[in-house]
Amino acid sequence: MKIAVIVGSLRNGSYNHVLAHALVERLPAGSEVEWLKLTEIPFVNEDLEAEVPEVVQLAAQQVAEADGLLIVSPEYNRGIPAVTKNIVDWLSRPSTGHPLKGKPVAIAGISSGPIKTMVMQSQLRPVLAHTQAVVLTAPVIALTIGDDNMTASGGVSDVTARHLDAYIAAFMVHVERYTERV
Repeated sequence: MKIAVIVGSLRNGSYNHVLAHALVERLPAGSEVEWLKLTEIPFVNEDLEAEVPEVVQLAAQQVAEADGLLIVSPEYNRGIPAVTKNIVDWLSRPSTGHPLKGKPVAIAGISSGPIKTMVMQSQLRPVLAHTQAVVLTAPVIALTIGDDNMTASGGVSDVTARHLDAYIAAFMVHVERYTERV
């Protein structure tokens, strides 16, 4: 099984990178992982669609070739970070082959606010549904920084680990269900 991963935070060592790695570690043995690099992805611009930038083409190819897509993103000002929304917008464009169409997707995130990443996730789900992605709706991974979710060494707590295990198990069922229909 091949899973593409988008981390909607550009900061090195961000909590969302830590969470993404913790989720990837729980994928079944032998799974392939493609990490999309978002740092050089330009903003969507129809002027660029005649010759889609190579970095965008690569990201679209990674998603197209994956069995599922995992999006791990913070929440900024009660919304979707621009980098997360921008890659989703690119992946929905006809010029990239629309690789989100029919793709099983799971969303997770960690933020510093008391609402965690619930607003971001509630905004991103309908955006992804509009692109015809198949979004996992439950369980939900929305964590708050500082709620004993992370260990001092940057790992996840035992309680969080159990939630992540259940989440990845549900995502794998979701991906397999999609794969069986194709």
